[in-house]
Amino acid sequence: MIFPTAYFPSIYYVRELCTYRNVVIDLHEHWIKQSIRNRCEILTAEGIHKLIVPITHREQKQSIGEITVCHDSSWEIKHWRAIQSAYGKAPYFEAYSREIESILLNRPSSLWKLNQELLSLIIDAWDLPVRVEYTNEFKPYTEKDLRLAQWIERKEFNSYQQVFSYNKPFSSNLSALDLLFCEGPMGRLYIMD
Repeated sequence: MIFPTAYFPSIYYVRELCTYRNVVIDLHEHWIKQSIRNRCEILTAEGIHKLIVPITHREQKQSIGEITVCHDSSWEIKHWRAIQSAYGKAPYFEAYSREIESILLNRPSSLWKLNQELLSLIIDAWDLPVRVEYTNEFKPYTEKDLRLAQWIERKEFNSYQQVFSYNKPFSSNLSALDLLFCEGPMGRLYIMD
């Protein structure tokens, strides 16, 4: 099955990924704006917050594999601070924070490589039974193509204890970071359910 690349993928994305043993991530599709490819959602004290990786735009169409990350705005520091603020008191923040901080502050040059490192971290943290490969060429879209799915939208899942749940209703389908920091290794059960 072919998936899009994803920045701190949503819980729905990771759950769907695990329904297949072998998946392919398309590096040759054209850039699609306002998608999971360079954005995610986390839960902060103020509610749902979007993290968006800025990219370098060109005049002609670019494939995902050609997209470079723009470092003019120090976005990686802002993202890391937002993650620290949102999840610093989460039960498993300390267990995963150093590796995530290292990936972000390493100033990745290409979007797909950044996303690859983050996905590998999630797969390894939960020991997920999935093997990921990357395309060598563009594969045409099909009728129910997962590359065109709406990965960042509220989906009904079983709830878990979120950091700000004492004064806010449960927010479903956030970045898998939310589940990782709040449930740690037990998040695997939620993903594999």
